[in-house]
Amino acid sequence: MIIFFKGNKVINLFIYIFFFLSVLFLSSCATSHMGINDALKGNLKGLPQETLNRIESLQHDLTALGNNTNPAEARRLAETGILYSLYLAYEYRIIKQPHFHNILVNIGLKDRGLCFQWAEDLMKQFKTLNLKTFNLYEAVADKGKKFREHNTIVVTAKGKDFFEGIVLDPWRDSGDLYWISVKEDKYHWEKR
Repeated sequence: MIIFFKGNKVINLFIYIFFFLSVLFLSSCATSHMGINDALKGNLKGLPQETLNRIESLQHDLTALGNNTNPAEARRLAETGILYSLYLAYEYRIIKQPHFHNILVNIGLKDRGLCFQWAEDLMKQFKTLNLKTFNLYEAVADKGKKFREHNTIVVTAKGKDFFEGIVLDPWRDSGDLYWISVKEDKYHWEKR
């Protein structure tokens, strides 16, 4: 342990906290936005193959929600969900651990990045798609429970029940969109 001012523990503690926060803020941009704006406009050239594979996988899962889903709509929804979540991670200057990022927002060191903000911002982007064969819902788990409430988006095929949908959660993996069946998720979702 390096001691900068021998015998003054308060100053040593301050220096260590300052050093920790400096490293934290210098490394907080967890995702690069390079190319995401172009990709959001439909130009997917240059995206990593892993991202393209995730888009295809989500498109498949969305299309499978119902017999009348439009695969082109599912593709636009998948692209927007995955790419806009990455964009939000850049905009929020996300720390890779979402619970820790929440602490930084709650004490005023970060402006945005709580789960309900992710859900609101992603929902606004989804609404620009004017979907015809899918329904989007704001969803909440553990409503009203301080430090446990979680908010996200659920998508269903048009006319299908909320609990037959897929959770689209941009917060859980810090901008790497997480999706799972509502029924299979560890959270117990309800419409918000």
